[in-house]
This record gives sequence, structure tokens and C-alpha cells, in this order.
Amino acid sequence: MKKLRYLVALMCAAAVALLGATVAQPTSESNGVRTLRTPPVMGLAADGSFAAVATVCGANEYRLYAWNPVRRRVVSMARRRERRCYGASTGEGVWEAGIAGRRLAWVPFSGGNFQQAWLVTAAITRPRATTQLTEMMDRNTHNFVGTWVGNVHGDGPLLVFNTWSACESTPEGGSCPEGTPPGIHIYDEKIWRIIGRRRRLMLATPDEASVLAVAAGRILVQHADGSLELRRADGSLVRAFPFGPKEVRGAVLDASELVVLQRSGRLTWRVYDLLSGDERARPAPAGATLADVERGLLVYTRGRTVHVLRLADGRQTIFRTPPPTTGCACPPSPHAQLEPSGLFYSYQVRGEGRVRFIPFNQIRFR
Repeated sequence: MKKLRYLVALMCAAAVALLGATVAQPTSESNGVRTLRTPPVMGLAADGSFAAVATVCGANEYRLYAWNPVRRRVVSMARRRERRCYGASTGEGVWEAGIAGRRLAWVPFSGGNFQQAWLVTAAITRPRATTQLTEMMDRNTHNFVGTWVGNVHGDGPLLVFNTWSACESTPEGGSCPEGTPPGIHIYDEKIWRIIGRRRRLMLATPDEASVLAVAAGRILVQHADGSLELRRADGSLVRAFPFGPKEVRGAVLDASELVVLQRSGRLTWRVYDLLSGDERARPAPAGATLADVERGLLVYTRGRTVHVLRLADGRQTIFRTPPPTTGCACPPSPHAQLEPSGLFYSYQVRGEGRVRFIPFNQIRFR
């Protein structure tokens, strides 16, 4: 379930609590390749030539940068450093961030066994003019019961996020309505669109409607039964894609293609041409984690490697990242995003973070 990725982020934030702080420092290489040196990277999103880079410096310090490697520009969007500890197990940080055009939205959190999170937005041109768009969301980090905000995704002028609630059903009753099957259940989910410094409700449902991706004015949504829907920016339905529970292991979207990582017996890339309606499938390797798709190129991670697969002929190129050397308990997989400007991916070096940018025309295939 989507809430598990937030738990991973919290564990990582605690694991790097003793690492030293590093400010963002860009470096240049040949052929337009750029590298950004940062504190350890906890999240990465990109749109156009900008990347939103969320980092953690310690239990109570985080930073968020907007980086444009093409124009060699770094903007500090958010920084928090507190001597007072809100919770030794987690402290403070940024769960995730999204970017659309020149606007960012991110989800700061603070707390320990019980946490608070909220959504903030600001424009790159005015990074200090932040606006909080949600109330404080409270949840129990042990059983995940409470209110949530997240699933921030952007592309061009479209920037969206989810709010939802979670309850737990137990034999003794729990917090869900009577008759609910045992387990954690998501309900009362809403999809919001950020327009400037305001939010607008696009869709509300008593069940689950998780935003997975945004591209070309369309939103990809997943429901509790596993099915996917493609919706317009006004929330109206474009097309539905039937999938069973736990079949979809990831899904990404661009202007012309939808790619779903499906487990139905074995892992499969299922590719939908949104213009012609054609559908095709290709075997996917074990351990693959879907990251992004752009102009017929699929990006996925596998362990510490970033793979760029050309869907037309199956040729690919691999970018290897070094093993972590800090003892951090974070998952070894890097973050990766692909835009028309190029490929962004993150990794760690000697307790610090790195984000590397490869121009689109410099991605070579075997």
C-alpha cells in the first residue's frame, strides 16, 4: 500500500541522523553532464529542466532544492534546522516533493510515534513566499491510522496531490466501521489540484483513489481493487484499465504512453499507446522498480543501477551507482526521473548525496 513508502522515508531519515551537513554544490563535466552535491537525497522529482531534490541532514534538519542543470542554477526552496527534537525516532524531514513548471509542492513532517504532516507550495521565483495548503494531518506511525497527505505529482501547469484517511479493523473492533474486513483500509480520498497558491478539489471518493502519475494534462489514478483510470485535469474520466488487486507494481505516464509494471505470474512491462490504443507487453526483470517514461524511453532501477530501456527495440543502457559507505539503512535503489531535457538520478558517496544529470541526446544505447 502507498503508506509503506512513507515509513521507508522515516526510517531513512533516522538512519542518517548523524551524517554531516552539506550545502548543494553543482559541478560540470563534458557534453552537458552535470552533478549536484547535496546532503543524502531522500526524494527526487523533475519537470522540464528543473529537479526538486529533497535531502536530510540529521534528525531535525532537512533541505529542499530546485536545480536546473541546463542553466546551472540552484535555488534553496526550504530549510529547517531545530535544536529541539520532536521525536528521537524520526525528527523532521520532507516525505516527498513534486514540481510542475516553476512551482513546487512538498510535504514536511515532524513527530515520533505520532506525527504531523502538511503540504506547502512555493514558486521557484519566490522561494520564501510559501503557502500551506492543508491543515496538519495526524497519524499513528505504528499502525498508520489517521489522516494523510501525499502523492504529489506535477507536469507543466498541472500539479496535484491526495489527502486521505486510514483506519484499522481488528477482531476487537479497531477504528473502522463495523463489518470492515481485518487490516488497514484507506477511505475518504480526495484529489486536489494546486493553482497558484490555492487548491481546488478535483475528485472525492469514499474509497481509495491514489494519484500515481501526471502528464500532458492527464492524471493516472489507482483504486483499491487494483484498477487504473486516466482522468483529465478537471477530473473527468478518459479511460479505465482493469487490473486485479496487487497486480500493479508501478505505473508511469507521458504524453503518449502508459507503462504498467504488472505481476501476473511473472513481471511484465505492459505498454499502452494512448494515441492509437495499441497495447503490447515485454518481460520485465526481477527486482525492477519503475521510475519514469519519456518519448519511448522507460527508466527503472534495479538495486544500485539505473536502466534506460528503449521500448521500440528493447535496447538499453545502464548507469551504475557506487555502494553506500555510511552504514545507512536506506534502500540501495537510487531515485530516477526522465524529462525531455535529460535523465536525473541520485545516489550516495561517502555520506553525501549526489544527483547526476545526463542530457537526453547523450543517452546512448548498446
